[in-house]
Amino acid sequence: MALTSPPCVFSLFETHPDVQKLFPKFVGLSKEQLQNNPCVQAHGEIVVCKLTEILKANGERKEILKALAESHAKQHKIPLVNFQIISEVIVTVAAEKLDSFGPDVQTALKNVLKTIQIDLGACYEELGFKE
Repeated sequence: MALTSPPCVFSLFETHPDVQKLFPKFVGLSKEQLQNNPCVQAHGEIVVCKLTEILKANGERKEILKALAESHAKQHKIPLVNFQIISEVIVTVAAEKLDSFGPDVQTALKNVLKTIQIDLGACYEELGFKE
């Protein structure tokens, strides 16, 4: 089972409904409208693809994170805390959907996602983004 949306982005909106306002396309949509919305599906796929790209990158990781930080800080005005929130949702959904995703794997993914959040935080700081 892939960790695309739904369930990842849909679960994000379900567990943190205040985050939905950060997505202009999704503001005001009901739970039912979100669940089968192709734009929600597409955004979930973007999230998973970007995370995969970051995890596979070696020397280019910092450049990928810098570009992600620039778009999310400057263009979308997304507070850094939202990366923590989506990270928690990704781990929760993976644990629910993947039988082999036990406590050790969850901890490993949490640690990797925390490192990414720290690196994004450094990029946000360089950009002077204030939440």
